[in-house]
Amino acid sequence: MTAEPTGVATSADRHASAILAVEDSISTLARTLHLIVRNAATAVDPSLQPVGYRLLRTIQRCGTVQASVAADTLVVDRSVISRQVRQLEELGLVETRTDPDDGRARILALTEKGHERMRSVNPTNRTIMHGLLSSWSEEELENFAAQVERLNEAADTATGNVLAVE
Repeated sequence: MTAEPTGVATSADRHASAILAVEDSISTLARTLHLIVRNAATAVDPSLQPVGYRLLRTIQRCGTVQASVAADTLVVDRSVISRQVRQLEELGLVETRTDPDDGRARILALTEKGHERMRSVNPTNRTIMHGLLSSWSEEELENFAAQVERLNEAADTATGNVLAVE
């Protein structure tokens, strides 16, 4: 048996270390993004949870959205959406309407107060990522997007999930 020279990493060791570095970086990014969303939620209302802010952003982007579609988009249980909608209605930020195409479904829409509050938190209506990536070149962004897409596809394959990307 041949011993590896001290201080020389094998290709497998280097690959495993690189994967751990990617995991650490993604974990750090996820925590940072969660903190940014939590701070935005608190800026809308101190009692608002991050999922409530994400729901507001989803409604803002879509104009109106069915509660069930919002749950699917945010990858949360419909009961979570129901609780968040109740709170957002109590805060006067969201109103619920009956879907004209399906009387059983609820359509969520921002109220004028909801629009105002969201504009006060994010006047440009840009995504969180816009501020973080605005100094990157188009080539860097396109390469990064391709690598993230590749990772998403591998994750979907590994978990058997196929999530619609909007």
